[in-house]
Amino acid sequence: MQPVRSEEEAAELDDADREAIEKKIDESLETLTQIQVTLMNHESADEHVLQQRLERLVRGFADMHMLKDRLNVNVPEEVLAYIKDGRNPNDFTSQFMERLASENQFTNGKIAALTNFKQEYEAMIRDAFPNEANERIARSKAVYENCTVLDISGNLLFRTSRKRLDWYLSRDLATVVNDSTIQLKFANRGTGRSNEPFYLQDMRNACVVCGDTNGLTMHHVVPHQYRQYMSTDIKSRSSFDLLPVCLQCHDQYERHATLFKKHLEKCFQAPLEGRGWVERRDVGQAGRAAAALLGQYADKIPEERRAELRRTVQTVARARASLFSDSARQCIETWQGEQLDLSSDAHRSVLRELCSIEERVPGPDYCTHGEIVVGAVNQAQGGCAMCDECRALAGGGVPALVLAWRRHFVHNARPAHLPQHWAAEYPCTQQ
Repeated sequence: MQPVRSEEEAAELDDADREAIEKKIDESLETLTQIQVTLMNHESADEHVLQQRLERLVRGFADMHMLKDRLNVNVPEEVLAYIKDGRNPNDFTSQFMERLASENQFTNGKIAALTNFKQEYEAMIRDAFPNEANERIARSKAVYENCTVLDISGNLLFRTSRKRLDWYLSRDLATVVNDSTIQLKFANRGTGRSNEPFYLQDMRNACVVCGDTNGLTMHHVVPHQYRQYMSTDIKSRSSFDLLPVCLQCHDQYERHATLFKKHLEKCFQAPLEGRGWVERRDVGQAGRAAAALLGQYADKIPEERRAELRRTVQTVARARASLFSDSARQCIETWQGEQLDLSSDAHRSVLRELCSIEERVPGPDYCTHGEIVVGAVNQAQGGCAMCDECRALAGGGVPALVLAWRRHFVHNARPAHLPQHWAAEYPCTQQ
C-alpha cells in the first residue's frame, strides 16, 4: 500500500516531473538541431554519428512517454490549434488577456455606474418623498398608526394614517376629537368601511408570521407587478393585502414567491424579464470597445487592436447618434474628418456615455411579466403546458389570481399572527 502524500508533497512531485519533461524536450530539440546539421553536411564518415543522435532522440521520446502519465497538465485546445497552424502560442495568451481585460473593464464600469445611480437615486427619493423613502427598509416607526375618522354623526368610518388626518385638517374638512381621531364636517356620500370589520379594527404592529415587533416592512401579498394591471375596483382595496412582516420572514417567503412566479412564467408563457426586448448588438460591442479604450490597461493594448476598437466606436456612434446627448452628438459630428482622440476630454466623455447605453431595451411591443399574466387571466388564456391549477385560475379571472397569491402566502409563510377578519377568501372588490 502506497503512503498517502500531503498536498505539498504532491505539488513538489508534480513540479519535479514537469521539470524533468521540460529538460527532455530541450534535449530532444537540441538533438534534432544536431541531426539537421549532420544531414546538411552529410558524409559517409558521419553515418555513425548520425546513428548515435537518432538513438538518443528515440530514447528521449521514450523517456517522455514514460513521464506523461505522471504529469497532470491541461493544455487548451486553442493553444494546440495555434501550434498546429505554426503560430506562436504566446499570441494566444496575449489575445486572451486582452479580451479578459476588456470584458472586466466593461463589467467594472457597469457596476460602478449602477452603484453611483443607486446612491443618487436613493438621495433623490429621500428628498422628494421623505415619508415613503424607507418603506422597504426596516421601520423605526409604527407600520399602523391606527388613527380614526368619524363621520358627521360621530360614527366610525375607517382607520387611517396620521398623514391622512393631516390632509383633512389642512383643508378644514374635519375637527380634532383627540390626538388620533378627527370628525368630518361634511356628510359623506357612502358608508366608508363601516360595514367591513377588518378596516375598523386597531391593527397590531407586529410581524404576521412570527409576531416580532422589530424590523418590520410592508409585504404585498399580491405582488405589485400583478396588481398594477388589475381594474381600479380591485386596486382600490390593496390595503387588505398589505401586511407587516419582519425582514427575516419576508426574505424566507420571497424564495417561495419567486418559485411561484417562475411557475406562472411557464404556464402563461410570460417571461419574468418581460417579452418584446430589442437587442442592439452593435451598441453592446461598441460599449465594450469604449470601455477597453478607457480602461486602466488601454496603453497595453497593441496599436493595431486599439485602431480596430476606435473604428468600431466611431462607426456605431455615428450610426446611433440619436442615443447620445446634444453635446456628445456635436462631438461625434466632428469625427467625419478626424480620428478619435483619447487624450481629448470631449472624446472621452462620448466614450463614457457610450458605455452607459443599454444593449438590450424594451421594444414597441414590450410587455412585463405581470401584464402578460393578468391579461391572460382576464381572457382565460394560457400556455399549452398549463397545469390544472393555473387552468382553473385562468377560468376564474383576476379574483382567482388574487386568491391564489393569498393562499400561497398562507401556505408557505404560515402566518400565525394575522389580523382578525383577514382571510384568503375575503372579496377583492367592495360588496
